[in-house]
Amino acid sequence: MKQWESTLAVLALLSASLALADDFRTISGKEYKNVTVSRIESDGIVLKSKSGITKVYFTELPKDVQERFHYDSAQGAHFTADREATAAQQNAAFAEHRLGGTADQFVA
Repeated sequence: MKQWESTLAVLALLSASLALADDFRTISGKEYKNVTVSRIESDGIVLKSKSGITKVYFTELPKDVQERFHYDSAQGAHFTADREATAAQQNAAFAEHRLGGTADQFVA
C-alpha cells in the first residue's frame, strides 16, 4: 500500500511541475519558454528549463512580472550591491593568496 501512495505522490508532483511551466519575455524581447521558477531572490528569479538554469533580473522583466513576484527595487539594488561587494572581496583575497601579492600590484 505504501508503494502505491509513493507512486501516486511522484506522479502528482510531476504533473504539477508540468502544469506550472510558464513563459517569460524580457523587456529587450528575449523569451524563456516552458520554464519553471526554481527560486525567487531579491533581485531576480531563477528559471529552470530543459536546457539548464538561468537567472533573470527583475530589472530585465516587465512591470507586471515584477509585481507578480513582489519585486522591491530598493531591496533588489541593495542585494545586488552586497553580492558585488562580496565577489570583489573574494577576488582580491584569491589574487593575494594565489599570486602572492595584492591585486593592486597587478593592475597596469
